Amino acid sequence: AALAQPVGLARSKASLKKLRKAGAAPGEVISADITKAGELKGAMEGCEAVVLCTSATPKIIKRSLVKLMFNKVLGRPGRPEFKFGPGGTPEEVDWIGAKLQIDAAKEAGVMKFVFVSSMGGTDPGNFLNTIGKRADGAGGDILLWKRKAERYLIDSGLDYTIVHPGGLLDDAGNERELTVDVDDNLMKAPSRSVPRADVARVCCAALFAPEASNRSFDLASNAKGEGVVTGDDIGPLFASLGGKSCDYSNAAPDPPSIF
Repeated sequence: AALAQPVGLARSKASLKKLRKAGAAPGEVISADITKAGELKGAMEGCEAVVLCTSATPKIIKRSLVKLMFNKVLGRPGRPEFKFGPGGTPEEVDWIGAKLQIDAAKEAGVMKFVFVSSMGGTDPGNFLNTIGKRADGAGGDILLWKRKAERYLIDSGLDYTIVHPGGLLDDAGNERELTVDVDDNLMKAPSRSVPRADVARVCCAALFAPEASNRSFDLASNAKGEGVVTGDDIGPLFASLGGKSCDYSNAAPDPPSIF
């Protein structure tokens, strides 16, 4: 951490205001629209490394809660429905926005690009891909758009590390044994969640670890109290991959576009 001076990028002025209100100094956070190349170019000038954490964020459809409660009374299964706001679909954020960030990083001479994606990308039928999907089939497929951006990064020539965390927890970091594998093998593990703080630790370590160079892998953690806690040295975790990296040779076709 002493080797880096991090600067956070907020996707909106409202988010920037919240971060500054929470204590971020003016030089510690900036704002830029990730779908606008010009803004990203200015944001990445002088950067040596980038950690991409952007993701489309669904919003719950309130009327679906009424339907859910009605079904619950009748003993029927159900789940709430979600949608993505204007300009915030997976195609716009997780593909176009990610692509533009990769392009801006390359133009700025960035030496390392860490991409925080998501586990489950090998399965087009994953539930997350159904969120926000319209009747014509477009609008959803968040994991598939992320996967497309990952392939773009791999082909960009940048030194990269792609991390696919499992379910994110708000628990403290540095208290669990972390596990890594490839190609969604950890989806079969008893525990496939991981604290956000540990994801951050892995990303920071990936910036400097040769073992993480040009690697794509999945990340989870064992239940608290199981196994040996993964300490400050993340190098052995990367080395445990044994040179393996996720296979993109059988990528799913591109999802339907909203445009």
